[in-house]
Amino acid sequence: MSKKGLITFIIAVIILLSLIPRSIRPALGQAASTEAPHFGEGGLPQFERDPNFPKVPSKWRMGFGSDVAVDAQDHIWILSRPHTLAHPRSTPPDLVSVPAPPVMEFDTDGNFIQAWGGESGPGYQWPSNEHGIHIDYKGFVWILGNADGKSNNPANLPNDNQILKFTKEGKFVMAIGKSGQTGSNATQVLKGATRLYVYPKTNELFVSDGYGN
Repeated sequence: MSKKGLITFIIAVIILLSLIPRSIRPALGQAASTEAPHFGEGGLPQFERDPNFPKVPSKWRMGFGSDVAVDAQDHIWILSRPHTLAHPRSTPPDLVSVPAPPVMEFDTDGNFIQAWGGESGPGYQWPSNEHGIHIDYKGFVWILGNADGKSNNPANLPNDNQILKFTKEGKFVMAIGKSGQTGSNATQVLKGATRLYVYPKTNELFVSDGYGN
């Protein structure tokens, strides 16, 4: 390489080095570290449990939490199983505490907003074993259960073969299927649906069904 070419090469290297941000290039004369950054460094997230989240009213005790959903307002919806207090799988039963309603809404700080659900009503049967919750793009709340005989059914309640749709305030809108069925390939029967989603572009409901079919 000629002297002129060498000088040109050195200048090009200097220019390239100047374009590299200081935050990602090693100090002059110092080798780059191959050690992985620690938690909290290098942009990696660091998580800590908040013992005060969510703020369930003191008059209630929440049963086993089965699912969580977030709506368009970033409110957190928790679906729980009240019957697990009296019918737990591996802990002593709690026959003293008042179970919290299965559907509870909290704001982003964990402050309690409202709660409802747990009872059957005209046109629908509440799930025996609450399993999933989904808040669709219109703000409707969808609930499904997965009780199937003795499986996922510590209280020996009727099988869950239904999907329920409510307003955010807990007003019943629609039911697909009904409890107590055995499940089959029939379009009107579900069996322990696992998850659902409403596709906004077509307003279609997609369901993974399920634990039995």
